[in-house]
Amino acid sequence: MSIPAQYVTRYIYHFTHIDNLPSLLRNGFLAKNHPNFPLASSTSIAAASIQERRAAMNVTCGAGGVIHDYVPFYFGSVSPMLLGILNRKNIDQFDILYFEFPISLLMRPGAVFTDASANAGISPNFYDDVQLLGNLNWSEIDSWRWGSGSENQKRQRMAEALIPNSVQVQNASKVIVWNNDVGDKVRRIVKEHGCSFPPIALESEYRRHYFTKFEDPAERGKGFTLVTGPKETWDIYSWARTEANDVTQKSRRPSFDSLTEMLETLREDFGCLPHTAELIGLRSANGMHKKTVDVHTKEVVEKLLELHEFDDLPLFARNRVELAAYLHDIGKGPKSRWTWNDGLQKVDPDHPVRAMEMMVDIFINHVACDKPEAVNSILKLVCYHDLVGEVLGKGRDKQQIVDVAHNLLELDMLFVLGRADATSLSEEWWDEDEAVELYSYCRKKIIARNQITGY
Repeated sequence: MSIPAQYVTRYIYHFTHIDNLPSLLRNGFLAKNHPNFPLASSTSIAAASIQERRAAMNVTCGAGGVIHDYVPFYFGSVSPMLLGILNRKNIDQFDILYFEFPISLLMRPGAVFTDASANAGISPNFYDDVQLLGNLNWSEIDSWRWGSGSENQKRQRMAEALIPNSVQVQNASKVIVWNNDVGDKVRRIVKEHGCSFPPIALESEYRRHYFTKFEDPAERGKGFTLVTGPKETWDIYSWARTEANDVTQKSRRPSFDSLTEMLETLREDFGCLPHTAELIGLRSANGMHKKTVDVHTKEVVEKLLELHEFDDLPLFARNRVELAAYLHDIGKGPKSRWTWNDGLQKVDPDHPVRAMEMMVDIFINHVACDKPEAVNSILKLVCYHDLVGEVLGKGRDKQQIVDVAHNLLELDMLFVLGRADATSLSEEWWDEDEAVELYSYCRKKIIARNQITGY
């Protein structure tokens, strides 16, 4: 029995982190339960809770067993799973490699396929007869939309092909990479291992894999990743730090003579900076933001000043955190950015990094400050103001807090700003027990690291 004619030219897809490439070259794609699966060295991009469900989900035909006895593939080239991973900000999209395999892999003994994702508590239907491929919802599978009409349609879109035990890299038709730089990196890794490898290609306009910014006409078609990952975020912060401290660019007539003067003026007149003025009256499409961005910002500041953790900070640190609170959402502007959407600001997970160029302008042209440590601290607070909240609420990797916080004072400032930002919208967004546990973890890690490095 062969693949039906209408499906024979289709492909199935497996995406993985580039850090896993050396292991893939040595061992191929292995099922999670394969004795040689490299648990210690693999970079997993899947949620732990999903993996727990897959480890226990029975496969009702084919080779039997559980999902983790198979190498998983998607029929669709645009995966909602990748979008969810990106939104957690634990990986950089440019590190994702897409392996494209012929659908004929389903002809292997024991291979099965599903009509929906095997990630939920409800099992999908399993098939081992390729003549039943028509049972899949191909219109959803082939959709390039980011969202689906219902949760059931979303699951149908992520129907899976499951191949027992292992699949060799060389069986792939091609490997799709983010850009030529990543392609060159892949070639170097392959050359070091001295093995054959499928053709390397960039994404085709006829078959999409990656998620790029497309709504804003100014960014459409330029290949910007939808969500900036941890590596690129740090690079952008580092660029801003260098630029903001470049004394050769400093204005001779700044708007404010000191950080203190700028903070005092912001307290009286939120629109005293062009960047904050752009937030006044800016409406948000985020359902949790019932008020305009300027009102929300002031509420964050009010919440901050009420926290006893804020009072426990030294005066200079309180001033920096308060300044960052006033500036933390400037990346949502300017208003002109949203003219295409009738002036309504859409949810933007990248607004902290977007703020960095504006922050450079503030430190170059609007405030006199010759203290790099203060500049760097405020930049970091603005760039990472959502970090703690997203670790607690969205599954962002807690190690990022340890990597970002230079010392315990920076940790304290990140936590107090994160708490003010989260609780200004909803007190339920801040689980005190989880926050205490997270803070304790980060504190121990930072102390241990700084004892070794001496900073």
